[in-house]
Formats: sequence, structure tokens, C-alpha cells
Amino acid sequence: MRTYGGATAEERASLRRRRLMESGLELFSSLGYAHTSVRAVLRHAGLKDRYFAESFTSLDDVMAAIMRDIYEEQITRCADAVATDQPLRDRARNVIDTVVGLSLEDPRKGRVKLTESLGAGPLTARERRLGLRRMSGLVDSLLREGLQDPRVDPATLSVAVVGAVSEMLLSWFNGELGVSREELVDQGLLLFEAITGHVSPASRE
Repeated sequence: MRTYGGATAEERASLRRRRLMESGLELFSSLGYAHTSVRAVLRHAGLKDRYFAESFTSLDDVMAAIMRDIYEEQITRCADAVATDQPLRDRARNVIDTVVGLSLEDPRKGRVKLTESLGAGPLTARERRLGLRRMSGLVDSLLREGLQDPRVDPATLSVAVVGAVSEMLLSWFNGELGVSREELVDQGLLLFEAITGHVSPASRE
């Protein structure tokens, strides 16, 4: 296999793809998706026009790839929180705190996931739906553990919990909610507990 500068053609293409995604993340979060062009992404990445088509079909495709990475990291960390032997309440709180924390660790990812992705195209919308569906699956597994009301359908209400927490996080991230991170996580936990009927004595204090 031929190499150039110690890297194969496939490795160089992968590096260029990563550079385009990093530039997309930077520009989508700073300028906004609507004000970013393919040419701007290429210029920021320091790449020639011909290299865009080797990895992506459109700007929406770039955003979709970024969203896929964001959700993969989020779901991996949340799955780790679910898989511990901690009490149900602690695991549920850790999942919510993880989702909130990831938007703060890299605010660019928070802005892209919560705001800018909503204005992208069908490829991004599909990745967002898949990510939310996978998150709902994790919440579903927690709801089934704590469920006390037989009228509750965990699969349905897990979607509601994920959607509600996402909207709470969006409002908080945009400065519309005057609460701390801890208070935001606590409110998300109260929502989870209201559905499961699994309110612990400590949460009533």
C-alpha cells in the first residue's frame, strides 16, 4: 500500500474528513448553520474544493456527521451511568447530569446539537431522531425498573422524558431559565420520578 508522509491514502482522506467536521463544528457554532457555506468550511479547514466531495455530499451531510458523533459520545456516557450498581434514583440523575454536562464541556457542541441542527436538512434531522430514539431506549430501561403505575407505558413516556429534558436544556442553554446546573438536573429528575412514582424520602426534603 502506497503512503505519502507516512500515511496511506485512506488515512489522509480520513484526516481531511475530520478537519472538515472540526471546521463545520466551529463555524456552525460561531456563525450559525444558515450563515455557513461549503466554501467557508473548506477555507477554514485549509483544504481545496475537490476534497469536500470525497467525504460529504452537502453541508447538511457535514452537520449530520457532527450530530452522529455528538450523540455517540452522549449515549456512550449515559449508558455507562445506567450500567452501574447505584440506586435507580442516582443513575437517573447521573444520566440527566451527563446530558447537561456534555453541552457545557464543549459549548460548540451544545449550540450545534440544541440550536443549529434544527435549521439543517433531512440528513441531520434523521441523525437527531436516531439519537433521541437511542436516548429514549436508555430512559425506557430505567423507567421499567422504577415503574409502579401499571397504566404507564415506558416506551411512550421515555420519549416524553427525553423530549422534555431536551427542551429544558435548550431553554437553559439559551439563558431563558434562571436556575443553576444542579437545579436544572434536579427538575429533570423530578419529572422522571413523577412518572415512575419512585420518589425517595430524600427527594421530598
